[in-house]
Amino acid sequence: MTTSGALARAGVIVSGAFLASRALGWLRVSITTAIFGASPDLDAFYAAFRIPDLVFQLVAAGALGSALVPVVASLLAHDDRARAWRVVSTVADLMLVGLLVLSLAFAVAAPWLVPLITPGFDVIQTELTIRLTRIMLLGPIFLALGAVASSLLNASGRFAAAALAPVAYNVAIILAAVLLGPVIGVGALAIGVVVGSLAHLAVQLPGIRERTGFVFQPTPDIRDPMSRKVFGLMAPRAIGLGVAQITFIVNTTLASTLGPGAITAYTVGFTVLQLPLGLIAVPLGVVLLPTMSRAVAVGENASFAAMVDRSLRMLAYVMLFLTALMIVARDQIVRLLFEYGRFGTAASNVAADTLLVFTIGLAAHAMIAVLARAFYATHDTRTPVLAAFVSVAVNVTISVLTVGTLGLAGLALGIAIGAWVEVVILLWRLHGVIPGVLIGREVRWWLVFSGGAALAGAGAWLALRFLRELLGADPGKVALAVELAAATAVAAAVYLGYSRLLGLAEPATVLALARRAIRGGGAG
Repeated sequence: MTTSGALARAGVIVSGAFLASRALGWLRVSITTAIFGASPDLDAFYAAFRIPDLVFQLVAAGALGSALVPVVASLLAHDDRARAWRVVSTVADLMLVGLLVLSLAFAVAAPWLVPLITPGFDVIQTELTIRLTRIMLLGPIFLALGAVASSLLNASGRFAAAALAPVAYNVAIILAAVLLGPVIGVGALAIGVVVGSLAHLAVQLPGIRERTGFVFQPTPDIRDPMSRKVFGLMAPRAIGLGVAQITFIVNTTLASTLGPGAITAYTVGFTVLQLPLGLIAVPLGVVLLPTMSRAVAVGENASFAAMVDRSLRMLAYVMLFLTALMIVARDQIVRLLFEYGRFGTAASNVAADTLLVFTIGLAAHAMIAVLARAFYATHDTRTPVLAAFVSVAVNVTISVLTVGTLGLAGLALGIAIGAWVEVVILLWRLHGVIPGVLIGREVRWWLVFSGGAALAGAGAWLALRFLRELLGADPGKVALAVELAAATAVAAAVYLGYSRLLGLAEPATVLALARRAIRGGGAG
């Protein structure tokens, strides 16, 4: 099978699993908001998640994959499997020790740290947040081991089991919310997070030895230069992810002062933003990383640049269209996805207004998923960290300056503008590494696609306005679905017509990739 065919097949596998994961991620948030509403208890749960997530981001998360996948893929490309397994084992051993120490330290310090993060909470809400934080600190340990398993599978060109792991994670939380939530309250969600983290690891274990031939070595070998290289690559990326967590911690702190339900509404808006990213951008980045790493390892810089260029164009084409559609139809989207049970119209309106601003950065977030991995493929994790530093500085500055006047929208604005700043920095630096990646060419395509997206958004707005006259000012769920479907159809027709008028190749490319992937079939 050709490289493009293998990529397409892997893309379908990963995209399908990520689609299931994102759908379950939406269902998880929708069910929890329906059960608990935009309430102080649910705000406490989301605030409690900040410290465990920080621990995971510092030790594993994207840092692990960005460092381990290129190194292991390079060793496998040179048929040095024994050394690859030794490197994986060393990383797992040392990372587990680090996580145990960090989790214990944060559990002890929680009574001092939580009040700093949530200054707007009262005493009862703060105590609840501390308890939930301590329970969920078990989660990063299992998630990190699951990240090692995912990196090993992805480096071996096996994507299915790793992509299904987040599905297991979400299912566990959903079951905990439904079965235990009405009995023990919001603590059920914390229990679900821990069980889901364990399931995230467990679902990958059966396929590792069978599909990769991996043999675990319990004694770490820190003298191996390749093991040291992984930790050297991980360090700046972990710092970058830790810095990125400053944005979420600061936004949680600011949102806690905006009244009950603010953190939950913010989370709902951010969840909607993540849906297209999880379906398209993240799977593309996951699939591209091992292929780009192999291209760099054998000196195929032209192929590397072509992969980056095609991916960025495709993401810009799709995401700018979705940006216009989500801005126009944000109310329909939020109400259809989340307005159930105790999550009412007032909370939906706040979440939709927040989503409006979040969506400005959608295309940028998508391109970062590919651009960052382009640097990881060249074993450069420092440049994305520097870009993340600048992005976080922009995020925090804008959030602090605008939260007083814009509320949650100010927090979303900081994240959106920071993402675009990060894209520009990464493109500029990548051009210095691989001259075939040209920032001017990418900006030109952004402008071309933005013109079509604006027209598509106008078409969707007219469709919604026409239907609102027919269906009334307060439509039910069926009518909302009709409105969203009509707006999407009109916007797509306008965008495709615009693309055909300008002779753009992207629509045909999307269709060709889909057909090639379907013909490839199979699972990785």
